[in-house]
Amino acid sequence: MPSSTSDPKEGRTISRYIVQAVADGSALSAFIDGLAANPAVRLVDTVGPDGGPPHTVVVETDPDIAEQLRRRNLNQLTIEPDQPLSLFD
Repeated sequence: MPSSTSDPKEGRTISRYIVQAVADGSALSAFIDGLAANPAVRLVDTVGPDGGPPHTVVVETDPDIAEQLRRRNLNQLTIEPDQPLSLFD
């Protein structure tokens, strides 16, 4: 189950999502650049080599916004719920 919290001010559930490029990093870079214009999505973390571009980002948003982003970027990005890690999975 994805990590989620409630935003009582907004009345919505906020969850974390992992975002990765399907083919090349330019789609992910464009996604990151566009986050400033979308206050419903908060960048939590970026993952990548030191000094290099990220290959993965973690964002927080509600499930409806995440689904809209997934559909809009269907062949460019994968957007999936962030799952807690377990040592014995």
